[in-house]
Amino acid sequence: MRGHWITWAAIVALIAMCFLPAFASVGRAEDRMRLVSIPLDMPGSDEQALDNQALEGLYQRDYGTHMPRNFGGYIGRNLKSSGLQESPFYHIDSELKDGRKFELWFSSIEDGRKVFGIRLETPWVENPARDAAKAQADVDAAWGKPDLAFSPPSSPNAQHIEVFVDRAMDKARYDAVIARLPSADKIAGKDKDDFWRADLVTLARILGPQFRGAVAITGNLNGKLTGQQVLLVDLMRARTVFNLGGGN
Repeated sequence: MRGHWITWAAIVALIAMCFLPAFASVGRAEDRMRLVSIPLDMPGSDEQALDNQALEGLYQRDYGTHMPRNFGGYIGRNLKSSGLQESPFYHIDSELKDGRKFELWFSSIEDGRKVFGIRLETPWVENPARDAAKAQADVDAAWGKPDLAFSPPSSPNAQHIEVFVDRAMDKARYDAVIARLPSADKIAGKDKDDFWRADLVTLARILGPQFRGAVAITGNLNGKLTGQQVLLVDLMRARTVFNLGGGN
């Protein structure tokens, strides 16, 4: 399971000094979805904070163990390495001591370099040992019942995909995202088969251009976890740095 959530097809142009969408505030801190303790909208600058927390603090401490709606644990002493990349867009690549990798994706400088995407990957293993059902249940325990769930028709037992809409959005946007979200039977078979490697353009096409929430893909071989990809993303904020095309 190797993910390609962002591809060069999405990198048409960086948006600079132009009209940016207004982002309605998300609800209370305890309502925020988090991945490895990090929520969407977190500023990249340590001089700024979200809910009285700075990104540096989330990297250095065990906040994730005490936060509701958090999947993936916390960073703190579990961090092995981390590095900032400014091309082709502003992002941080990190690796945890247990081998998992995660990325933070930031919006434009005009938008304040805020997190619009967090991607956590449990790398594929040839001889899996962890229980796949437990790995999937941990996702559900953090975020509740998925709003959409399906498996690829070509390998229905090898992969399970869950989509969670961020219920902390303002009501108007939440209602719009839910209304636009397709039912599993309306997604083309090829899209289901290729979903594990979908880029942001494809996610916007399938889930809707206003989508904000999480996508979890759990790999399974005879009940054992072969790998897992989890993405927490705000496609509207992503548009401050990527051209995701039109769509409705």
